[in-house]
Amino acid sequence: MTTCSAREHGEATMTPDESTVIAEARAADDAARETPRPAAGGRRPIWRVLSVGAALVAVGGVVAAVQLAPEGVLSTPANAVLVSPVASAQERVCPGPLTLLGLATDDPTLPATLGTTSIRLAGDLDELDIEPIVQSTPAADEQQALAPVRFTVPGMAEDGAPTEFGAAQTLELAQPSAAGFAATSCRMPSAEQWLVGGSTAEGSSTQLVIVNPADRAAEVRVTVTTADGTVQAPTIREIAVPASSREVVSLEGVAPDRGDLVVQVEAVSGSVISTLHQTRTSGATPSGIEIIGAQDAPSTSLSIVGVPSTSTASEAEGTLVLERGATLRVLAPGDEETELSVAVRDAAGTSLEPISLTIQGGRTTEIPLTGYPIGQYTLEIDASHPVVASVQTTATATTSDLAWYQPVPALSGSQVVAVPNGPSPKLQLADADGVEKTATLIADDGTETQIAVPAHGTTSVDVEAGREYRLEGLDRVSVQLAYAGDGQLAAIPISASNPLAEVITVYR
Repeated sequence: MTTCSAREHGEATMTPDESTVIAEARAADDAARETPRPAAGGRRPIWRVLSVGAALVAVGGVVAAVQLAPEGVLSTPANAVLVSPVASAQERVCPGPLTLLGLATDDPTLPATLGTTSIRLAGDLDELDIEPIVQSTPAADEQQALAPVRFTVPGMAEDGAPTEFGAAQTLELAQPSAAGFAATSCRMPSAEQWLVGGSTAEGSSTQLVIVNPADRAAEVRVTVTTADGTVQAPTIREIAVPASSREVVSLEGVAPDRGDLVVQVEAVSGSVISTLHQTRTSGATPSGIEIIGAQDAPSTSLSIVGVPSTSTASEAEGTLVLERGATLRVLAPGDEETELSVAVRDAAGTSLEPISLTIQGGRTTEIPLTGYPIGQYTLEIDASHPVVASVQTTATATTSDLAWYQPVPALSGSQVVAVPNGPSPKLQLADADGVEKTATLIADDGTETQIAVPAHGTTSVDVEAGREYRLEGLDRVSVQLAYAGDGQLAAIPISASNPLAEVITVYR
């Protein structure tokens, strides 16, 4: 509502007609909030106003704000308008197999890829378009790829509702140069990405892979941060990524002998997809791989779900033994000190020993997560300033692997989940705000499973590899797809099925 203040013309008052208009606008706003999703064939407006701070008039699909300020008003506070935009085409770019430098015998500076990724898609796929990013690479399909690949579906379905779309990839390697298991979400291109993970310390190698799926060139700036602060490396400040191509940057050449990396990728022009491709060896034996996906902008509240501690399976079975505790890596961009509070909760929601500390801005901090009993834990991170974070842990049985657990967003409504091939996949659902929740899991054959999520707790549900699922009834629940096997460990945070159709706030 517009606020009024009195000055030379005396105290301003609102006329009966103006009060009626505002009351009607509020009633229309309340009705819009309760309006269900239209049935097939129903008309859906291009823009749907959900909440307004001033009276609005809609004419022919155009929404205009009516200024009701009488003479004498000195200031008008910003009015927040929530709108559901028309979703443009949905893109998901899968980063492809593990990318390394130094394997090509004719030119060690050229990137080489190892393995073939398993890909699974979910959602509205009737008008799916598949296109390899680099035209010279082999063709991809809905189930596997030898290089980065882009999948596109329309933003709106035939009934006018936003489409739902999800994609993920996995990779299993057992080669002399690299071995392990990696699972990665296929994301939408964006102008800014944060990558928390990787190492260039002894026995480890990490490559930054930047993919430009567009038909025009992109220019990016890369910032690498360690515990000593920002790495001064002019060669990565301006990187040109040609259209439909990828660029590979060896972080050993940027920040050698560092086990505390955080990478920020900013697209000055265009939109890109960035990932970190990490390998680790123990002597001459490969002992793990990971393709680390990007996370969203820094936040004061993060949830990292399903982190295993010590062991997640019977050691007698020899299926999965963690050789050491997990480590939390965190960065607060900027120069200010940040108060960090980490709540550690088990699957039942029981709180264990919390972590509280002050970290210095602009420098990476690593926090060992040791002393917790065998189990899986969710970390709820609250910070006085926005941070990025992830947790790294290692699995060893007959072989070894490493995994990075990324922050998982809280989801509501319905979401689709794609489950690519991998060992013993599970969906992990974690309550995000301390209230017991329920949700329904629907498999692609129509089988339904009711899921109860305890307050502050996490529920794990077995799913089948190569299948598509749908979750309904979510209410601020964090969802992660986790894999665990013989020396194999990985997890994929599940994001919104149509982020371009998410309600946004516009301030006038």
